[in-house]
Amino acid sequence: MTQWTIHATAAFGLEAVVKRQCEALGFGPCRIEEGHVLFPGTCEDVMRANLYLASADRVLLEVGRFRAESFDALFEATKALDWTAYLPRDARFPVRAKTVQSQLASPSDVQKLVKKAVVTALQRRDALEHFPEDGALYPIDVTIRHDECVVCMDTTGEGLFKRGYRREKGGAPLKETLAAALVDLSVWTPDRPFADVFCGSGTLVIEAARKARGIAPGLDRSFLFLDWPWMDAQRYKELRREALSRVKTDLEADMLGFDIDPTMVRIARHNAEEAGVSDMVHFVTRDMREVGLRENFGVLVTNPPYGKRLSPVEGVEELMCDFARRFLTLRTWSIYVLTVMPDFEKRALQEAGKEATRRRKLFNGGEQTTYYQFLGPDPKRFR
Repeated sequence: MTQWTIHATAAFGLEAVVKRQCEALGFGPCRIEEGHVLFPGTCEDVMRANLYLASADRVLLEVGRFRAESFDALFEATKALDWTAYLPRDARFPVRAKTVQSQLASPSDVQKLVKKAVVTALQRRDALEHFPEDGALYPIDVTIRHDECVVCMDTTGEGLFKRGYRREKGGAPLKETLAAALVDLSVWTPDRPFADVFCGSGTLVIEAARKARGIAPGLDRSFLFLDWPWMDAQRYKELRREALSRVKTDLEADMLGFDIDPTMVRIARHNAEEAGVSDMVHFVTRDMREVGLRENFGVLVTNPPYGKRLSPVEGVEELMCDFARRFLTLRTWSIYVLTVMPDFEKRALQEAGKEATRRRKLFNGGEQTTYYQFLGPDPKRFR
């Protein structure tokens, strides 16, 4: 059974979260490179990673790794890789390239040269001047960082945030992979209430509900590797059936989403139905300032509107001050807030006398944000 180096790619700031998810699935030993979590594994592990990883962006197979300080070195090393073992005669193999602080600084030139090198390697097997490229898709991912080149194949296709349940998005939606990470970074467990007072299309509440129900993140979608003849599609069907058997269909939970916009609430309800959790979650049209939460050791995770979603800046500040007064004064709740507002913690201290327990820098839609975590008391101490 072939052993690969598998890459689970991750957004900036989420590498440690993805590493923990990999380890929980039994992958390892895991190590982190910038934007990637690497671990050894088989083709079956590729299938399981695509099916179960909640916060990774893609799953890549490493084909080769070498120094590339010149275009000649890049061409010869790429050509020497065993492409005939992976790419059939009719394969489509577009090349993506990224360079970071390397002598080969032009991604477009790297793309063209890698493509030429792969074609040259395949011509050893197939006496063709031009390849039809009308078959299955095998995207090639090339990263050159500090003159070290890593060549991979993308097994995923559309990013893993495409779960398949979100038919409607609304404005500036939170990616499912980031939403799952925010839930993982919280102290929430299914026996505690969960709330989002700026729920939008419902992604945070739905991702938490799917996690509680045990729904594999990739259960409702397809992947590129299923069209590759050297991957066992029948084995994937078995893994998917196993994942389906683990879903807790009778699980009940106290999960609430609020939004001031009735259109977004309608979208959230529809998405929850598509996601298979409509019986677990309850979405309500309500202004955040009118939301009342009982002191019952709940967990509030939210992504307030900002940037393109709310202007001017004064509107954001007023909204977040109101939020701090209303929710950070709850004595038993743990509050988690993802925001671009640079002085939110200062305002939280002024309005509610609270300092964040933890802070984490994350990127959301290209904007740098901070994930503020205000931990409440552990309910086990009161039971």
